[in-house]
Amino acid sequence: MATVTYKCPNCGAPLEFNAESQNWTCDFCDSEFTAAALEAHTEQASSFDYAAADDPQTGSDFSGEILEYACPNCGARILTDKNTSATFCLFCHSPAILSERLTGEFRPSAVIPFQMDKQAATTAFLNWCKRKPLVPKDFKSGDQLQKISGLYVPFWLFHCRVTGSIHARAQNIRSWTSGDYRYTETSHYAVSRRAHMEFNGIPADGSQKMDDSLMQTLEPYDYSGLQKFDMGYLSGYFSEKYDLNNQDVFPNISDRLSQYTESILRGTIHGYGSVTVVDRDLQYNQVHADYALLPVWMLTYQRKGKSYMFAMNGQTGKVAGRLPVSFARAAGWFLGIAAGLFALCSLIGGIIG
Repeated sequence: MATVTYKCPNCGAPLEFNAESQNWTCDFCDSEFTAAALEAHTEQASSFDYAAADDPQTGSDFSGEILEYACPNCGARILTDKNTSATFCLFCHSPAILSERLTGEFRPSAVIPFQMDKQAATTAFLNWCKRKPLVPKDFKSGDQLQKISGLYVPFWLFHCRVTGSIHARAQNIRSWTSGDYRYTETSHYAVSRRAHMEFNGIPADGSQKMDDSLMQTLEPYDYSGLQKFDMGYLSGYFSEKYDLNNQDVFPNISDRLSQYTESILRGTIHGYGSVTVVDRDLQYNQVHADYALLPVWMLTYQRKGKSYMFAMNGQTGKVAGRLPVSFARAAGWFLGIAAGLFALCSLIGGIIG
C-alpha cells in the first residue's frame, strides 16, 4: 500500500495543514503555502512523495487487526489498524496518509478542515478541567496534554424527505361554582397533525470506536465550511475510514428524525390543557447519505480499567466528555468543607454563649 506525505517545495521536509492559517506549513524552513500555490507547484513537478511499501505485513500476534507500512520519509515501519487512513511516524514524526484507504467507496466526498489548533484544544481542556475540582492531578498533567490528538472522524450526512404524522389525545378541564355546588367539565379531543418535511445533513459517525452520544454532543457543525475532499487536509492529523456503512447507522438517524418530526408536529398543537401523543408514523423518501470527514480533538484517559474521553469540535470549539473523579481529592474536599462548617458552628456557638 502506498503512503503519502506532502513535501515542502523549498526544502523537501514534510508539510502539515495549519488550522489557524488554513495553509500548509513547513516546520523546517518556516515556509507556508496556500492550496493554490501547492496546486501550481504540483502541475510543474509533483510535490507529493509516494513511497510504495511492501505488501501490508500482518503479524500473527495481531490477528489481522494491525498492519505495518514503511514511512516514506525515514523508512521506519508505521503500525496502524485496519481503519486508519492518516497517521504519524513515531520516529521522524512525519505525517503519513495511507492513500489506498481513501479511494473507491472509502473516498470521502467532503471534509471540514480543522479551524482550532492543538493549543486551542489544550486551553479548552484545561478550562474545562478547572470547572471540575475533583479530577485526578495526572489527568491534566503535561504528559497527558501531549496526548491530545486531532482526528478526522468518518461521518455520514443524511439528506431525506419525511412525511410524518401524529395522533394525540387532548383535553381541557373547566371548573365553576354555582350556588352550593362546584362543577367540573372535562372535554376530550382527538387531534391529528401531518406534514411533509425535508432534512439535510443529519450526521451519524461511521466509526465503531466513537461514542455516538459524545459525537452528537459536539454538534452542530457549520456545513458552510465543507470543502471538496483533498488528502492534503489530512496532513498532520490522524484520520480513519468508516467501518459502519450508511445502512448500519440509519437506525440512529431514524430515531433522531422520529424525535425531530414529533417535536415539530407536537409544537403546532395549541389551546389544550394537556396533550398525549398516542400514535406516530414516519415515511422516508429520497434518502441519500454523503460520506464526509469532520474534525475532532480527542484525549483518552485510562483509570482503574475504565476509559474517559475529552473531545472538542475542531471547527467550532464546542467541548464534551466524561471526567474521572479522584476519590482521595473528593474525600479531602469533603473534610475541608466539614472542618469549615465545624469552625463556623463553633464560632456561632461561642457568640451565642
